[in-house]
Amino acid sequence: MRQTILIITFILSYAVNVNGQNFVFIGENSYPSTEKFMLQSNSDREDIGNLNLVFAKDGRTSLIIVSSKLTDGVKIAKKLIIYLDDGTVILCTDRGINDNVDNVAISAYYLTASELSKMKISNINTVRFEIVCPVCGPFNSWEGVYSASNKGNSETNFTEAVTDFFKE
Repeated sequence: MRQTILIITFILSYAVNVNGQNFVFIGENSYPSTEKFMLQSNSDREDIGNLNLVFAKDGRTSLIIVSSKLTDGVKIAKKLIIYLDDGTVILCTDRGINDNVDNVAISAYYLTASELSKMKISNINTVRFEIVCPVCGPFNSWEGVYSASNKGNSETNFTEAVTDFFKE
């Protein structure tokens, strides 16, 4: 009887861990990730929506992945700048990990251990990102630099999220 209870407990705890795992998908790759968080767009343009972000892992590599509902052919690319509450600025370089599917542009950026350490002690205030459209031609109204902030009803404690997800 004890053995049966132990086995059932083990199976249930395993099932809870498996069902609790989030994944983010970019192209042909999937990455274990946090839940999705939303930053409010600072743009007054209707077609520039809020910015979603997740933290993810690619083996031992840490990632921040941003996405936004835009239009087909548009990408989030080039630099991503993260401004923390304590004034720290984290510059993320484009590694070409981006996609656009179902009119959602998504892009992943690597984070160093030092950058993660900074995010564990100071919350994300604002993220600055760039939208590019290689297929839009000369009448492109999408391209530009935009920002989204951690404010309002969706304000998140990213220090806690980063610390919990990137436990060593």
